[in-house]
Amino acid sequence: MFRTNILALVGGGERPKFATNKVFLWDDLSFKCIGELSFKTTVKAVRLTKEKIVVVLENRTYIYNFDELRLIDAIETCPNKGLVALNPDAENTVLATPDIQKGYVRVNVYEKNKSFKIPAHNGTLSALCLNYSGTLLATASEKGTIIRIFSTETGQPL
Repeated sequence: MFRTNILALVGGGERPKFATNKVFLWDDLSFKCIGELSFKTTVKAVRLTKEKIVVVLENRTYIYNFDELRLIDAIETCPNKGLVALNPDAENTVLATPDIQKGYVRVNVYEKNKSFKIPAHNGTLSALCLNYSGTLLATASEKGTIIRIFSTETGQPL
């Protein structure tokens, strides 16, 4: 998590040391586990900010408060391989995930309590990325011929 001593660990590989359905929050300064999140299915991706933990499963994304590990939100997605974008700016937390509908992106702006869908591509999404302040979203499809940039304020293509 940025320049802190906190790591998120998830098992993987042929013979994983950790369970693939658990996220362990590890404090590398004190060499101990400070938290654990368990799920019914395999964890595909994890993103951390100083306020939030985002855990991506194949069909759902969970957002937790970092301090108490309290569930804030659960977002239904289309089947994906761990796509998620979370900007690090605490003043404007923006989360982008694939929507249930193929090619669409769901954008959540938590400080403004706003959520909307963007019809980004005709095909399946392969990449999502936000700028630091969370004002711009870049998307790409599996075909990989076009990268599109959207405003996270309006959802309009730029």
